[in-house]
Amino acid sequence: MAPSRAYGRTELAGGACVAEELPTSSAIARTAWLDGVCGRSFVRTMIDLESRHDTLGVVDDQRGQPTWSADVAARLVDLGPHPGRGATGVLHAVGCGEASRYESAREVCARRGADPDPVRRVSSGAFPRRAPRPAYSGLVHGRRQELGLPALRDRRSAVHEAFPFIRKESPS
Repeated sequence: MAPSRAYGRTELAGGACVAEELPTSSAIARTAWLDGVCGRSFVRTMIDLESRHDTLGVVDDQRGQPTWSADVAARLVDLGPHPGRGATGVLHAVGCGEASRYESAREVCARRGADPDPVRRVSSGAFPRRAPRPAYSGLVHGRRQELGLPALRDRRSAVHEAFPFIRKESPS
């Protein structure tokens, strides 16, 4: 499927250029639904919104693989030179497990000690000004498994470990 937005087209073109110029010595790591302790992320946004609103409408018709930036960074080391493994080409660096944004928002509220019931399911059609997003944006782990590279953690264990640090820096 061809990318429909400028971001996807430039990402695809950049990957193709790297693969063409360095076919045997480059690896392209793709991520999706990336969160982290610092900077903007879905988790930080939900913490902020939950602290300021009585109810939250969160999209439930899009699914993906929430992934922690620290886990991706730790796994990038695996893409270096490995005799006999040949970590080249495109690899997907995404967390194990998938969820909708709605499910993730409820988990954030619960982890924060707040009642998740005020998080309401909404359709992506409720946000007509936003760029369209695919209903499913999960990435397969086949290439990583083929190379024998370790998996990234399950999204829930990553949230559990990172959450205390996110809370310290988030507005309350």
